[in-house]
Amino acid sequence: MNRNRVKLWVLAAVFLAAGSVSAQEITVDRGAYALQAQESGSGAVTVVFESGFGQGAGVWKEVIAGLGEDYHSIAYARAGLGKSGSNGQPKRIDEHLADLTAVIDTLAPGRKVVLVGHSYGGLLATEFARRHPDRLQGLVLVDPATMGQRHAFRQADAARIQADDTSLRAMLPPAMAADYAVLIEQLDAPGAQTPQTMPDVPVALLTATQIASEPLFF
Repeated sequence: MNRNRVKLWVLAAVFLAAGSVSAQEITVDRGAYALQAQESGSGAVTVVFESGFGQGAGVWKEVIAGLGEDYHSIAYARAGLGKSGSNGQPKRIDEHLADLTAVIDTLAPGRKVVLVGHSYGGLLATEFARRHPDRLQGLVLVDPATMGQRHAFRQADAARIQADDTSLRAMLPPAMAADYAVLIEQLDAPGAQTPQTMPDVPVALLTATQIASEPLFF
């Protein structure tokens, strides 16, 4: 097992730990808006955290504390979430990837990073890996979403997917509902179901194998 792969499994293991670490807030200028990022630690390995749909940087607080000062940890809120600004328009996947790239370029210029993504953040992490494999030491994916998952879900139970979409949109604030509509438009596009070639990047996958008997959503 090579050194990069060992580092990934170490990172995955320390997700269960908790400690204390001081964080510095950094603003990443995106022209029409600014992203609010948090940076902590000063280790040789840079770990960048990408949150799930509708979540800010705070969800990674205990994980970053577990990593401590020995890792250079970066978390941020996507446009319109937390303290990050927005231009008022729903963001497409490509726009979120451009923002993620700007965060990495600003806070870890010239460094390869370990990119950690949860749910929608996992989708962004894998898409970033396809486009910028040279920027990565590896990926840690936590219950990641995938580009082709809605096509698979529709084949299994199209009526349930439609019902879930209706329920979820009713729960979301207007701006987030607009973001969700743009997201599912992209995931429902014919090209989304086509498997994409992934680069040779070390990956650690963290997911549950227990299936809920009555899941809230599919």
